[in-house]
Amino acid sequence: MMSTVTERNKHERTCVGCGEKAAADAFVRLVLAPDGASVAIDVSGGSFGRGAHVHPSEACLALACRGGLSRAFRTSVVAKASDLRNELVLALDRRAHGLLVGARRAGHLVFGADGACEALAKGAPLAIVARDAAAAADRNEVRRAIAEGRAVAFMTKESLGSLFGREEVAVLAVTHAGIAKTLSSCIRTADSAGRSESTRAIVSGSEDA
Repeated sequence: MMSTVTERNKHERTCVGCGEKAAADAFVRLVLAPDGASVAIDVSGGSFGRGAHVHPSEACLALACRGGLSRAFRTSVVAKASDLRNELVLALDRRAHGLLVGARRAGHLVFGADGACEALAKGAPLAIVARDAAAAADRNEVRRAIAEGRAVAFMTKESLGSLFGREEVAVLAVTHAGIAKTLSSCIRTADSAGRSESTRAIVSGSEDA
């Protein structure tokens, strides 16, 4: 029993905003920027140096910027919650874009409503549905994926298509479990942080190409 508790605690982190403990994957990791007075977002969690963890919510980001980051890094950290949120959303979306492009090259994506639904019926771990693709979202297999937590909404049909040199993409299925898990985490975390009008425009517009 003692080893189980120790193992669990080893993977717990504390939010520098609200102060609550949770598993590491519930947080976003921040590191001190080279100037020593601001922070950078460590999306992949692999940056060296002292890190601080925060829930990707507007409330926790605000509390972190009000003093939580300065206490965690033991130095005066200047950060604005709205700027940090925008940087976080954009960093996560950039990673999601890269993962999607890489997954396509590796043959782990299925495009089109019919193909994606067939892949989902065979157990594909994730469906990505464009935010303006109401008809695709109403397909039986997509609705089932949504109910089972195997679907996320991301970008628009036009901007999602631009990632792959297509006119539009309404829905696609991700067939690789590891990529699906990371993609889902990136997109859901960005949504949890809350999108400002500026980041929403970038995600939905032509700048995604």
